[in-house]
Amino acid sequence: MKQKLTNLKSINTSRTLAIGDVHGCLDALTALEDLVGFNESDTIITLGDYIDRGPDSKGVIDWIIAAREKYNLITLTGNHELMMEDAKNSAQDHQFWSLNGGENTLNSFDCRVEDIPAKYWEFIKSCKLFHETEEHIFVHAGLDPLLPPRDQTPDTLCWLRFGNLKAHSSNKTIICGHTPQRSHIPSILPHAICIDTHAFTPTGYLTCLDVKSGEYWQSNNKGVTRKNTLKLNTIKSS
Repeated sequence: MKQKLTNLKSINTSRTLAIGDVHGCLDALTALEDLVGFNESDTIITLGDYIDRGPDSKGVIDWIIAAREKYNLITLTGNHELMMEDAKNSAQDHQFWSLNGGENTLNSFDCRVEDIPAKYWEFIKSCKLFHETEEHIFVHAGLDPLLPPRDQTPDTLCWLRFGNLKAHSSNKTIICGHTPQRSHIPSILPHAICIDTHAFTPTGYLTCLDVKSGEYWQSNNKGVTRKNTLKLNTIKSS
């Protein structure tokens, strides 16, 4: 009986956690792991932009690859991963990526883009463009309101800005990143929540949101942590 009660408690306390744009901030990411207390019953969705701008893009990907062995981790693609892949195609694409934080990523790998080991390209290719549940659509940037997620273009899913994001026809709540919230607080609309809180900047934070309760945790590269709760009753009911 004790074993059955323990299992029931584990089921009832499972969480769906979304993590915003990491941008090479490994120290903030590992601090979140400790602060939130990730466990096997959690579903953790990372929203993309693991690389660029911050100091340790390679370390962030290494952490995620290892975390897949411990947690139920779903990894999405961000526009910076798309830029990194494109950087192999032409000098112009490489320059565009470099101007958007790619040099920081190359510094963390200490090599040219074409010499980055295969396992990191395989990781990027393994990431999904979106993840959908009964109540939420998780995506890096946003959605065309009239198209189902599977019919959306990568440009829309990875580049659309939060200010242009309209309610989706599915009536599901969109959980996204991509658009930096310079207040360093998640932004909530009747149909969407953005949790890109500018982790790589001196005053920014990396955010992890429990999408069911509205509780969120934040950490930065200096080891500062904090927590708060969003009022999810402002979200339109389905």
